[in-house]
Amino acid sequence: MNKTPQYEVALSIEPEHELRFIGPFIRPVVTIMTLRNNTAVTLVFKIKTTAPKRYCVRPNIGKIAPHRSTQVEICLQPFMYDQQEKNKHKFMVQSVLAPQDADLTDLNKLWKELEPDQLMDAKLKCVFEMPAAEANAENNTGGTAGGTIGGGSSSVGANAATNLSIGESLKSDAPKLSVEEQQSFKMSDAEHTESLAAEIKDLRDLNSELRKENLHLKDQVSRYRSFPDTKQINEHYAPVLAEKQIPVFYIAIAIAAAILGLLLGKFLL
Repeated sequence: MNKTPQYEVALSIEPEHELRFIGPFIRPVVTIMTLRNNTAVTLVFKIKTTAPKRYCVRPNIGKIAPHRSTQVEICLQPFMYDQQEKNKHKFMVQSVLAPQDADLTDLNKLWKELEPDQLMDAKLKCVFEMPAAEANAENNTGGTAGGTIGGGSSSVGANAATNLSIGESLKSDAPKLSVEEQQSFKMSDAEHTESLAAEIKDLRDLNSELRKENLHLKDQVSRYRSFPDTKQINEHYAPVLAEKQIPVFYIAIAIAAAILGLLLGKFLL
């Protein structure tokens, strides 16, 4: 942190020096940082970290109204935690008092236009902690492993012999199948294979019958389509030929007229 009176008065950070993340770290872990603007001018801030791929910061840039505060959510992504590994992750909070004519609608653009000597910064280190019960369990595991290594080759050899004897005892305790049981398993496998073969044969026969039935239906459809003049069931009778024929009544009149004409002709002549 820059030890300047202006910075100390302008921005307060809680926590001030360390960001603590409490495990287990098999899931995301969130901690809150509170920033307070102690001035009568709008303050703009930006948060950076040495491990950007490991953290999600919301928001990582923003503005704080005069005499107001805001909270920043810092989320640590899941990872394999090793208590012996040294943590070197750090965060830096940069801030600046907004100029009077500054455009606060685009803070990224404003930040690019600022000079480095205008920025005030504060640094916080990250601390990883495990819950008490899990930390004790890990310590006990680590102490046991250390004692075994410190015991020398005799301890290692004793452990190896113990593991070997345990493995042999487990093998000896494993149930052994008799010859009859092995044969019964083989017979059951053979029966299962035979049942599958019979089922496959039945399916093939059924498929063949379905194909034959399909061909028969296609043949019937083709035959039905080859007779378009066949009278359909429930089709209304349409006397086409009767309509085209001359009515018998008119034919009789014509014949009678002809006979009458002949008779009249004979009498007149």
